[in-house]
Amino acid sequence: MKQTKFLILIALIGILIFSWITRFYRLSQPASYVFDEQYHVPAVRLINDGDQRAFEWWHGAIDGKSYHDWLHPPLAKYLQGTAMNLWGDNAFAWRASSAIFGVMGVGLVFVLTQLVFQKPRVSLLAALLFSLDGLWLVQSRVAMNDVFLVVWLLLAAIVYLLYQQRRQLWLLPLIGLIFGLALATKWSAAFWLLGFLIWEVIKLVREKNSRLLPWLSFSWLLVPAAVYVLSFLPMFLQGKTLIDWWALQYQVLSYQVIGPASHLYQSGPGQWLFNWRPVWYWTNYLGRNIYALNNPLLAWWELIALLLSLKVIIGKSASKLSNSLSWLIMLLLISLVPWLAITRISFYYHFLPATPVLAILLAYWLDKLYLTNQPPSRKLIFWALIAALIWSFWLFFPLWVGLPVSSDLAEIFYFALPSWR
Repeated sequence: MKQTKFLILIALIGILIFSWITRFYRLSQPASYVFDEQYHVPAVRLINDGDQRAFEWWHGAIDGKSYHDWLHPPLAKYLQGTAMNLWGDNAFAWRASSAIFGVMGVGLVFVLTQLVFQKPRVSLLAALLFSLDGLWLVQSRVAMNDVFLVVWLLLAAIVYLLYQQRRQLWLLPLIGLIFGLALATKWSAAFWLLGFLIWEVIKLVREKNSRLLPWLSFSWLLVPAAVYVLSFLPMFLQGKTLIDWWALQYQVLSYQVIGPASHLYQSGPGQWLFNWRPVWYWTNYLGRNIYALNNPLLAWWELIALLLSLKVIIGKSASKLSNSLSWLIMLLLISLVPWLAITRISFYYHFLPATPVLAILLAYWLDKLYLTNQPPSRKLIFWALIAALIWSFWLFFPLWVGLPVSSDLAEIFYFALPSWR
């Protein structure tokens, strides 16, 4: 038993080292802004300098031609600012905290999968698959908010499962605190918070345990709200009031409702599931590009895993497997369905909270394939699929980190679909 646990730990460390290397490799390149870094980095500079304009929306371009990001809550910018204070105002420092959180996300997927299935091999597979996710890799290498958001959401899901197992009431406000951190990173965290709240209320009603509702309301409504407001503490320390804070929230909401109507690389949930429309983040027009595109084989096989999971759930068998898959599908739904009602433009990176869930689903079904003894060739199929995923990862790796590639390779693989251009 001890030897097995040691081997599991070694395998997990290996996956995390791989994740670390692929995220920090040439992280300082390009030295120029990548996609929305042109908004985020100037905002981080303002916050680090204690400049009141960081929380003001009416200014024009402050950093040369670049505007600053006032549209999102500030927590991710504090983390990015900490890295810049440690390592200087350079491209490596802009992105370092994203890379660290990107590695953390892979580890949290292992923990979450273990809590769901209690099968170390499935958990290792899920962590491996997530480390091969191209969209997660790209977002882990840019100074944007999304990786931080997903790490908080994964952590909230992990603590929620611990609460379900132990029924310790102090875990509820802890979950609320983590959701508050997620909200202080990006408003879309509200999708998960609302989904969890509805899920838990239904559960309490079925159990006829309404006495817990006041504590749940305090933990998952008041605590996150308090954390969100407190995340603007530097704004208040600058002398701004709650009226100023409210005006900022109103401007953010107004932008979300009447923001830009169209964008060349916009996409929606239906396209996200099929890895259909990536976002072109950066190019030097000399064969170097950075595309927010997933590992194609991984994305399409995850769709198959999703369909197999839905088949089990629709079968209405009240089994532990069905319950576990239903909970994971719930996470997937709250990551996607709300975007159908959003009127502003959306992009493929908004799909990021769904990617660890899909990796977990695929890991379960790949493990099931491995365990199937008849015919014996299925184990060979399993290893062939893993090898194909790794091959696909390295094939597309240059497209995710801005390495030069030949135009022939780009045309054959990177732009194989018209929608990938």
